[in-house]
Amino acid sequence: MNNEEETCNAIPENLSTIGERAHRAIMAVLTECEATDSGGCRSFYSPAEWLDRGEQYGTISELVVVYDGGDLAGFFSLDASYPTYKSHTLMSEALAAEGLYCEECTCWYAAIYEI
Repeated sequence: MNNEEETCNAIPENLSTIGERAHRAIMAVLTECEATDSGGCRSFYSPAEWLDRGEQYGTISELVVVYDGGDLAGFFSLDASYPTYKSHTLMSEALAAEGLYCEECTCWYAAIYEI
């Protein structure tokens, strides 16, 4: 991962323990799949940061994941992972192993919740 990818994929401040667990699980999958390019946008937000932005969905989650560009979309969007759904399945399984799940909020971001 290069410096820009590290910055864009950094763990947000003031994240819950569950949100931190989600971030670690997500980054493990993305790193293993060599899919850490965020397309230049910030990939992760805490729910409080998301609420401060005035966003409507995902504000009571554990972690918000933005995938507007770059490699992340196929891991969180069924549309983007079509036709094989392989990347989406990998991420869903990794999150489930941590007691978490992903809910797509819009076509450009998703929220992570505890099961």
